[in-house]
Amino acid sequence: MDFEQDYIMRMIQDVVRFLMQLITGRQQFQYDFANFTGNMTGNDHFARLIALADAGKINSAENMMYEDLDPEDKEYLMLGLAFYSHINEYSDDFLTAADYSRAEIQDGIRSLLNEYGITGLDAIYESLD
Repeated sequence: MDFEQDYIMRMIQDVVRFLMQLITGRQQFQYDFANFTGNMTGNDHFARLIALADAGKINSAENMMYEDLDPEDKEYLMLGLAFYSHINEYSDDFLTAADYSRAEIQDGIRSLLNEYGITGLDAIYESLD
């Protein structure tokens, strides 16, 4: 992995970590889908998203996530951030083979935040570019 891609990967990790801390108010946060209150059980829904993504069907997983999105449910926001954090761990080769990119991860995070009406975070967005 070249330096620029490694840098982008680390920036995405840092932004997701910051957002999770900002939303939860906790210094250390790890997504706990056992607390998910959405229309599907969290374990099952998150596991399906990850299984699809791990199988190289990242776009399908992302589409499924957005189909079930509930802008009133903060836990779903956390699920979405955890999803993007997970796919950010893939190698560039895996992302390319899945017809996905780090830029799409960045765009996905922005889109997710916009769905929840989270705005005014231009400095965070700029750190992703």
